[in-house]
Amino acid sequence: MMISTRKLSLFFICFAFSCLSACSVQNQLLRSAGDVLALENQSAEEDLDLLLHSSAYHLKLSETLLVKMPDHIKLAESVTRGFTQYAFVFLMDEADRKESESIALASQLRQRAAKMLMRAKLHGLKALELKYPQLLSLQTSQATSSKKLIAIEDSGLAYWTLTSWAGAISLSKDNPDVVADLPLVLQLAQITWNANPQFDNGSMASMMGTLELARPGGNIDLAEKYFNDAIAWRGNQIGPFISKAENWAFAKQDKAAFTDLLNQAIHSGKSQNDLVTQVMRRRAEWLLTKIDDLF
Repeated sequence: MMISTRKLSLFFICFAFSCLSACSVQNQLLRSAGDVLALENQSAEEDLDLLLHSSAYHLKLSETLLVKMPDHIKLAESVTRGFTQYAFVFLMDEADRKESESIALASQLRQRAAKMLMRAKLHGLKALELKYPQLLSLQTSQATSSKKLIAIEDSGLAYWTLTSWAGAISLSKDNPDVVADLPLVLQLAQITWNANPQFDNGSMASMMGTLELARPGGNIDLAEKYFNDAIAWRGNQIGPFISKAENWAFAKQDKAAFTDLLNQAIHSGKSQNDLVTQVMRRRAEWLLTKIDDLF
């Protein structure tokens, strides 16, 4: 996700910034530092508060480095993922929880989340367009073909770019200029799906289901198929259950399915204590308390 805790990694990065002289050496050190930051993974961190306080520093450091070498695909993916996850976990989820107490506070959190998501989208899209200059100027028919237009190793960057972009649109429904980008998001989603439909144990399938419901004239049965694929490919993740509940079951106003999916998520996550599962299980439990408000 976002944080670095290894002192040697931070020392190396500081050293890289303070001791550069020759341009070739600088580039080599910067790329090495970018490699270190891109590889940092905080999914094993079990303390959500520690993650919150540490993530901002790691994100800003990574972003500063990415500005110097925007073609570093893995660092761009890490930064795009980091800002997107920060927006969803620490801002949007908190806004949902606080809305019953303070509409003003919830609105402020969502506005901040929208800015972070746009920031993530800009970093991700820039890196994608540097490598694939014509990607989003393709005809829709080309995007929807089965041909792979991006390499499978770049599907992570594409996924987090479209996820941040879609999230920003969902929070900016009063901004026509932002909402007008939905066709581009749908196009990028299809390109990413063609490259790696099983990306991140069903995360891409869940996104396809969500976008199918969001697009004009979306097919709810096709959306259900995407969500079912996500659940089948989930591994030990519980997110696909929650995504199907919040999107498909809510769209159908199927209270029984909504409840069943959330209970499956909670039950499946009981034996796991990693951060992602903690966050998702906490959301599932909260959603169950809001059933009477949602149905």
